[in-house]
Amino acid sequence: MEFLAHPIVAVVLLLGILVFVHESGHFLVGKLCGIPVEIYSIGFGPVIFGFQHKETHYRLSVIPLGGFVKFYGGVPSEEVPDFIKGREFYRAPIPARLATILAGPTANILLAILVFSAMVMHGIKQAPAMVGELIPNSPAEKGGLLFGDRVLSINEEDVASWKDLQRIISDSPLKALRIKINRDGTIIEKTISSESVDEKEMPGKKGRIGISPYIIPSVFTVVNPDGFIAKLGLKTGERAVKAHWNGKEYPLLFWRQWTRFLSDVSQSAGSKSFELEVQAFDPAKDDAKASSAPLIKYTVTIPNDWRYNAETEAQSTGVSQSQLTFFKIGPEVGDALKAGDKLVSWDGKPVKSLFELSEVSGDNRIEIVPLEVVRDGKTHKIPVKLKALEVQKLEGKVTLFTLPAEYWGGFVQPESVEEKFTNPFQALVYGCKETLEMVKNIGGALFGLFTGDMPLTTLGGPIAIAKAASDSVRIGWQAYLSALAIISINLALINMVPIPILDGGQIAIIAAEGVIRRPVREKTIENYQKVGFVMVLALIVIATYNDVGRFWASMMKGVSSMF
Repeated sequence: MEFLAHPIVAVVLLLGILVFVHESGHFLVGKLCGIPVEIYSIGFGPVIFGFQHKETHYRLSVIPLGGFVKFYGGVPSEEVPDFIKGREFYRAPIPARLATILAGPTANILLAILVFSAMVMHGIKQAPAMVGELIPNSPAEKGGLLFGDRVLSINEEDVASWKDLQRIISDSPLKALRIKINRDGTIIEKTISSESVDEKEMPGKKGRIGISPYIIPSVFTVVNPDGFIAKLGLKTGERAVKAHWNGKEYPLLFWRQWTRFLSDVSQSAGSKSFELEVQAFDPAKDDAKASSAPLIKYTVTIPNDWRYNAETEAQSTGVSQSQLTFFKIGPEVGDALKAGDKLVSWDGKPVKSLFELSEVSGDNRIEIVPLEVVRDGKTHKIPVKLKALEVQKLEGKVTLFTLPAEYWGGFVQPESVEEKFTNPFQALVYGCKETLEMVKNIGGALFGLFTGDMPLTTLGGPIAIAKAASDSVRIGWQAYLSALAIISINLALINMVPIPILDGGQIAIIAAEGVIRRPVREKTIENYQKVGFVMVLALIVIATYNDVGRFWASMMKGVSSMF
């Protein structure tokens, strides 16, 4: 697997498959239409092995990046053998030529459908359509959604996973959404109006209701040593696992379970004492499940006059959630911050969650930012030098400054659900829907390049493809196959752009011939192709320039590691 993750190997395998499928589409349909093929090559460059069968020379070439098909008689001036005359490409009927040209992009679309279908037949791990965290005062919270709700459908469209939920909501800005949920075995329907927010990576608006599939684990940070729970000896970095109260066991792996339990006990007329079991939490390896770390038991007694209040809970209990508590801090920061510090404000703006932190710091272009942290129960204001990071945005490459830190109680993902269809027809329907969704998204981005809504700085070239291929192999075969399908759709749509030398350019020439009812002059075609060559070359140069700008540091690191 490590060998396949090498960028050169990964991109050769990926592009080799895509171009081979594309050219095979041209070859097969051309043959079916009676258009003679002169050369059908797997690979480019010098020929390793080849043989002649009837009018076609089949060959295996040294550069394994796909292949090519050459038809006899692409233009009237081309010399062809006597036994080919009358069957040349340019003499074929317009429908036959159009079918042959369209077959390449169509083959890539069909490949994407088959890949998505095969993946879902094997089983695709997805985040569940479960409400994890809710943004305070968001449409979801105001509309009555709660942590743990499982979404069954939105506007009568079935929801199988978080991906379905996200797609439907994203496609519905400023719309009323009828959301059917399962809450502890009871089916409930809520109507929630979505917000409209700007797309970050693409032009346009998208819908949002303010929910996340991720969950905050119930990891404690000691913020007041005198609080009635902190005084028991609880330590920063310990996670609640479960509690025993009134003869029942309560799971407490997530912060919302903990606060709900604490509220129930405080309002109970019965016993206010319970046994709390915790264990050390390691963000690097622990997730939504209890770990194998030893359990530590505390007996907690809630004061009779104490009632749960979200605003005062941390100070009175002495512990808060650890969503913004530092676990590890990058060396760029130096000694300004320490593990166990809890971030409470960024540049004077209060932050209570990772979402709020991302809102105030996501586009930060200031190198030194004053941060406020709680350390050993006391508040400290510290100017912190941040890490410079070059990123590609719609307006071009910019330098952002980010806080290189891992958080003790950051988000964890719930256990995945498997989306699987054993019925081939259902799998094929799934493959078609996924492909159609990708065609819509990629087509919109491509259209944006020509309208100016998407700047040319967003273009990616061979280096970006190599990185995507390499990264996806490292993640796993599911990610690699997804990348294969997505880039296959990219290849199909880009080839349909009416630029000369691309399939779309050839279709434009054939369409012009159909309109004027005579062959387009060869000189016109030649000039058209020259313009197309310059355009394609310019796009390649721009894409490669963008790639080098994005990946220069990692490229230099890779080169230096070779010596």
